[in-house]
Amino acid sequence: MVEMLPYLLIGALAGSGISGFIAYKLLSHARREAAELENQLRSHSFELQITLDELAEKNRLLEKQSRTDSLSGVFNRASFDQQMRAEIKRSRREQRPLALVLLDIDHFKRINDSLGHLAGDQAIKAVADIIQQQLKRPADKVCRYGGEEFALILPTTDLQGAEQLAEQIRLALQNCELTLNGQPYQLTLSAGCYASIPEADSDNDEYIRFADEALYRAKHLGRNQIQSYPSVISVSADAATGVLHEH
Repeated sequence: MVEMLPYLLIGALAGSGISGFIAYKLLSHARREAAELENQLRSHSFELQITLDELAEKNRLLEKQSRTDSLSGVFNRASFDQQMRAEIKRSRREQRPLALVLLDIDHFKRINDSLGHLAGDQAIKAVADIIQQQLKRPADKVCRYGGEEFALILPTTDLQGAEQLAEQIRLALQNCELTLNGQPYQLTLSAGCYASIPEADSDNDEYIRFADEALYRAKHLGRNQIQSYPSVISVSADAATGVLHEH
């Protein structure tokens, strides 16, 4: 039995060595698999992040398209309704005036009848561009209200400030040399202004009704002019331009 002891020790050592080698190989293999799995996870996470970023960008574009008028590039009627409600709530809470200006291209039907609908589209784009050029504050929004009519949402603006901005836009359009369907054309517009600090029951319809009444008066009095509700302050077609009141 004593004679077998060296062999047993050798066998035990050999077994330990083999077991250690096998364990080392298994551990190395496991580490390689873990590293490969980690690399795959990083790669998939990176690809997933790219996909999520692309999806978010597409959602932003879709949201922008849903809020933008495809012809003029300004906010559409649905966006007007939403933003107007939000501004009424904010103005009521802060007790600051909110102004609405409705602007209508004069004799727009004549453009479509005499020059065609393509010229009418060009006129709408041109007026939208001119209006946007006159807006200096990020909070001021221009929307295509419908057809040839636009709406300006002017937070923290009183009636005089709304009239002055509307007059700036009217003069800018009157002094602009436009070409519609290859022909020179003089465009003018009429505008109706309304401003107030909203009451508890104030809503979109109230602002639209009073601004529209002022717009109707501007057209009835000969077009190419600014009128307001109430009609205590008005800016005629020959009045000098002013600066929008900053509050």
